[in-house]
Amino acid sequence: MPMHPTSPDSTSLAGLGTALRRLQDAATTTSAPAEVVHEAAAAMEGITALLAPFAGELGTEHDFEHYVASSGAHTLNPELTLIRLDSGELEMSVRFGRYYRNAFGYVNGGAIALMFDTAIAHLAFPEHGRAYTASLSVDYRSLAPVETELRVALAVQSREGRKMTIAGALRHGDILVAEVRSLLIAVRPPA
Repeated sequence: MPMHPTSPDSTSLAGLGTALRRLQDAATTTSAPAEVVHEAAAAMEGITALLAPFAGELGTEHDFEHYVASSGAHTLNPELTLIRLDSGELEMSVRFGRYYRNAFGYVNGGAIALMFDTAIAHLAFPEHGRAYTASLSVDYRSLAPVETELRVALAVQSREGRKMTIAGALRHGDILVAEVRSLLIAVRPPA
């Protein structure tokens, strides 16, 4: 999708996202002394002030295009790397940084559900166009390690009118970490 002429390209935004993910990982596991933490917080406030004047308007057509093009900078999601997308199937790799860990040192289950929803969008959009998640069901089978490459595999199970069902799994090598099933509803075309 074309971006607004003044928007940064998706590569620049992905680089910003990568840097922010590293910052999140470092911030959530730091044992730095208070003066270093205060200095870091001040630097982050400076960066926020630098970017704030360029915030886009939400809910517009341009906002949707920018959201899709800037997906690499959406650090609520872990970084997903496309391996294969064809014939209603998708395979990606994902690495959850320390930011996504739970109190036991493994990937938080909510982060896994969020990752599935994001990966499903990567499959659904080319297959079905814009769609909303109507339901998302995750069954957890094993603990997922942080800072380790995991594989996501998804496939379209059915299509009926505006509805699409997608199912898949997250694996750590041969170990099944979680399974997902999702129902998506395509956005109605404008009248």
